Amino acid sequence: MQARFLVAVGAMTPTMMCEYHARAFERLMLEHEQPHTIYELEDEDGEHECHACDLKATIEEAERPRIILPN
Repeated sequence: MQARFLVAVGAMTPTMMCEYHARAFERLMLEHEQPHTIYELEDEDGEHECHACDLKATIEEAERPRIILPN
């Protein structure tokens, strides 16, 4: 998905997230009373990939069973 939000916990390095993951992030931070920042990007800022969606796809790919055939 296209990332529309720049989010960070406290003073840590920010990450790019889509709206779905940014909302989940915000709920989690509010529930645990953690300092956080969410900045919505403008259209002029260009297109970016959601880091959380990309990580999920990478994990699913790594966990997918593979069949290794002998030569």
